[in-house]
Amino acid sequence: MAGVTATGFITKRIAEIQTDLTAAFRAVFGQGIKTSPDTQFGKIIGIMADREASVWEMAESVYNSQYPSSATDAALNRVAEITAISRNPAIASTVTAYLAGTSGTTIPAGTLFSVINAGDQFKTLSAVVLSGSQFAITSLTRSGNIVTAAATAHGRPVGGRAFISGAIQTEYNGVVTVLTVPNANSFTYAVTTTPTTPATGTFVGDPATAAACEAVFTGPVVALAKTLTQIVNTVSGLNRVENQTDALLGRNVETDTELRARRLLALKGLGAARLEAIRGALLQITGVSQAKVFENATGLTDPATGRPPNSIECLVQGGADATIFGVVWDKKAAGIEPFGNINGIVADSQGVTHISKFSRPTLVPIYLILDLTVIAGFPGTQVVIDRILAYEATLLIGDDVIVSPALISSFGDVPGITGVVVKIGISPGPTLSANIIVAQTSLADFDTSRIAINLL
Repeated sequence: MAGVTATGFITKRIAEIQTDLTAAFRAVFGQGIKTSPDTQFGKIIGIMADREASVWEMAESVYNSQYPSSATDAALNRVAEITAISRNPAIASTVTAYLAGTSGTTIPAGTLFSVINAGDQFKTLSAVVLSGSQFAITSLTRSGNIVTAAATAHGRPVGGRAFISGAIQTEYNGVVTVLTVPNANSFTYAVTTTPTTPATGTFVGDPATAAACEAVFTGPVVALAKTLTQIVNTVSGLNRVENQTDALLGRNVETDTELRARRLLALKGLGAARLEAIRGALLQITGVSQAKVFENATGLTDPATGRPPNSIECLVQGGADATIFGVVWDKKAAGIEPFGNINGIVADSQGVTHISKFSRPTLVPIYLILDLTVIAGFPGTQVVIDRILAYEATLLIGDDVIVSPALISSFGDVPGITGVVVKIGISPGPTLSANIIVAQTSLADFDTSRIAINLL
């Protein structure tokens, strides 16, 4: 029987509709009427059957739109809203660009830069003013992976950035971060490889001014380190732009499959106090990609983590601090202390303020040197880098970096690779191939600025 049944909605198919209409026509006009498709009655029955089939299909769609497992698009949005869950919108990739040029030049908001060879554009989010003057560098010498730049009155502070250019050994060039300032006439920075020392060429240093940028279009727009180098709309006094690290990838609008999966996780967050309920609530927050919740249910401070007695620590990647503070406070049990390295104030329904806390995972920088033996057919190092970044995307908070088979297998089937030597570590110039052990509150962080590939 068609319609809503004990097993769900059953749609009447067009063959059944035609049979029913034929019987109805014969009941009215006589059993002897001709109803084949080429007759007048047959043509009328065909037209009516087609229109009735459309009504049945619409009825089935309406029925399916009421359930999260079968609803799609806008209908799924409405179903998810019943439990206060909204589809995550598309967001743009973001990156910090470093600019150089004439000191005092104002770079307006909306200034466009593009990724070399790709053409993807990023825009500045606010106006920035270039500061500092170009300085000459008399020498670049390397010890291990630390470079000492001899530069008279460079004016660069520890943690400041500078453009280095003019070195024939290109590994010395680009945007660098000042590690130490031994004196007013020198500073140090790191390189990932071991170029010839001392460097040769005519060296110049330019102070680098940071500018927050986002992609013009939403979605996972890629800007790998040192590729955002093209100035699209010229600004007088602006000479250079470059990104030191990879762009933080945006995302496309959440798909139906992703929304259904997140809805199930979030439903666990409709309760309170339970760890899974707290985690589920955190995962509902826009921008949150990962969350873990730890507890200390004892009456003593945990000596390993510092968590106080009867406390919870929420470890959250992504999302706005203020929203996370509120969710942690709302979902924790009364008398349980929130613990973490980020503090905020929340107010309860009685207007009483409280301190809420959570933590961000500690990013563990992964430095990687690959010596690849290749033959004809090897598609290039960018394919290997893309595979490594895809492997990174699978790592969760607390996951170790397993060199073999996980990391190597991520790119090991790239055509043309006949041999691989991996050197990996958490500081420049790694020499070992051992797995990287990541604490349960940390997250492995790969970046193309820290990946060097040598082809043999």
